[in-house]
Amino acid sequence: MLNKQFIPYDFNLPNHCIELGKAAEAISKLKKRFEVIQKQHSINDATHLDIFEETVRVLLYVGKLSSPAFAIEEDIEKLYTLQFKHEPCLGKQLWLAHYDELHHPYSILKNRCFRLLEELDAEYIEIHKKDPKNMKY
Repeated sequence: MLNKQFIPYDFNLPNHCIELGKAAEAISKLKKRFEVIQKQHSINDATHLDIFEETVRVLLYVGKLSSPAFAIEEDIEKLYTLQFKHEPCLGKQLWLAHYDELHHPYSILKNRCFRLLEELDAEYIEIHKKDPKNMKY
């Protein structure tokens, strides 16, 4: 962990606590639906596609919410580069850590979606011994 504190700066990012809470709730409901299907070994094309599409919708929603945090990448890099021009390595470490912290709440939910998609595909493949119809790698 870095010993320096982040530079206090108002990046004017929206507060998405409510929206992220709703997304987390939606992911939780999808996970519970999937767990029932998993216990019953009842996954089929329709249930796979339904949970897959709903999970992707949540993933896209969270991704859209995170877009303002992506938009400030250059601003935050410039802030730290100017502040730590005599310690560029430290400046880079700090700006990357600060940038990562801003993305953290979105990343958690995106990762939950990706994990659910992976588990969903794995369950389908285990039961049917073939890839789901919508899997195109």
